[in-house]
Amino acid sequence: MDGTSVHRKVHIGALAMALAALPWSEFLLSLSQIILLGNWLWEGIARRDLGGRFGRALTTPASAVFLSFFGLHVLGLAWTQDLQWGLDLCRILLPVLVFGLVLPSVPRLGATQLRSLLLLGAWSAIASTVACFALRHEALELGNYRDLSPFISHIRLGLMLCLAIAVLVHYWPRTAVLRAAHVVAMVWTLWFMDQLSSLVTLPVLAVLALYGLWRLSRLQAGKWRQAAALLLLAGMGTASAFLYTAIAERRHADPRMLEHLDERSAGGEVYYHDVQAPLEENGHYVWINVADKELERTWERRSALPFWGEDKLGQPLRFTLVRYLASMGLRKDSTGVQALSDADVARVENGVTSVVQGRGNAMRDRLGQVFYELDTYRRTGDPNGHSVTMRMEFARVGAHIAARHWATGVGTGDTQPAFDAAFDEWHSPLLPQWRLRAHNEYLTLLISFGVFGLLWSLFSWWWPAWRNRAFTHPLFTAWAIIFLLSCLTEDTIETQMGATFFALYYTLFVFAAPTAPSSDRTPAAG
Repeated sequence: MDGTSVHRKVHIGALAMALAALPWSEFLLSLSQIILLGNWLWEGIARRDLGGRFGRALTTPASAVFLSFFGLHVLGLAWTQDLQWGLDLCRILLPVLVFGLVLPSVPRLGATQLRSLLLLGAWSAIASTVACFALRHEALELGNYRDLSPFISHIRLGLMLCLAIAVLVHYWPRTAVLRAAHVVAMVWTLWFMDQLSSLVTLPVLAVLALYGLWRLSRLQAGKWRQAAALLLLAGMGTASAFLYTAIAERRHADPRMLEHLDERSAGGEVYYHDVQAPLEENGHYVWINVADKELERTWERRSALPFWGEDKLGQPLRFTLVRYLASMGLRKDSTGVQALSDADVARVENGVTSVVQGRGNAMRDRLGQVFYELDTYRRTGDPNGHSVTMRMEFARVGAHIAARHWATGVGTGDTQPAFDAAFDEWHSPLLPQWRLRAHNEYLTLLISFGVFGLLWSLFSWWWPAWRNRAFTHPLFTAWAIIFLLSCLTEDTIETQMGATFFALYYTLFVFAAPTAPSSDRTPAAG
């Protein structure tokens, strides 16, 4: 076996390792990149082509523009104050440099190799969900959707599962057995994604479905086009019905209850009533009939967690308990706490805020939580601890920062210090522990590098793909939909998994996929 074939096998093996490790392990993901880069350097030295490899990666227009995205972050260190965070972000973005150097400077993959790698990544993501369920199935009962993904962020996992579904659909097998396996895997994946309750996956799946149906109707004629139109209408109807029922099933409290409130509890304590902003939980008012002394005394007989402390999710336990009692229609006094079962007490300790949470459709429960967040924000102006309304506050404050530093931004490492100062300046209601960054990649780039830096970043994503005709590959378009939509609600590339999800799949499609897109439709084995 000659050296070239050995290096090629190591190259493909390292890519396979990266794709397989992405939903599982940061360590294995880093190791795969070390192997990929080391093999690239070793082969370059052995073939006396190391300079040529760097030259091809750095001077070929498409790869040079893509690598400039990493270069922009290095350049942004020049006007940053927090150099440590700036250097750490550059470290996180090293996958852009590694994959951006290696893949454009070596021969492209064959269609069969690309198909095998993409299917490996898809099946690895699906296999990780089985492990997640085996290790954390108890999280479903408690409604703690974040705990269901012990290996990586549940949001990143949701994005990978969206791509996995697209890959399984695109590489539709010929044999009945493999088709059945694909169907079972997709049904399981959709169910698991429902349990993850990652809100961004809803619009992602919707747009992917629209793209798939548009592509089907465009490529096929006659009955296939009619079938695509019917599927589109059915999908839109199903989605509309789901949202309608989620809204319609929200129970609303009777405002007349606020007109006849008792002054004291059965134990004689004066009730606290907030009739201006009582909030609602499962059709019952939250902040009425609250007797804190009775709650504290009775709760601490039933639980080791202090009433004025925090639950296991870090939320104020008093708030969790009051909301849970309200969801059951109970008064927030000694009689209410005594009416709780031991299982209810355990759920409150674990941060569950409603009796219905974790006992119905998970995504519908999550939408119910969002409605509560929005209602709380509307009535009280308090976004603390609520992911959706905190993002609204991040966007409000971030817009002021971006407007002030519109030309060059604050630099690679000064995003968090800029937010910290702006939270104080604009009198944000967020508590110190919730004063985070933008959670929007586009806004983060705008704040970091200004308008011109944001535009160049978007150009460095779009132009290499356009020049290399990557958009003709349907799976690249599917991946781009997933990635671009995720950037609206997350700083996607500011974590190792997110940066690798971006760099690995982008370079795989743009620089490593076969140049003839039609050859990609190689059927799966069997």
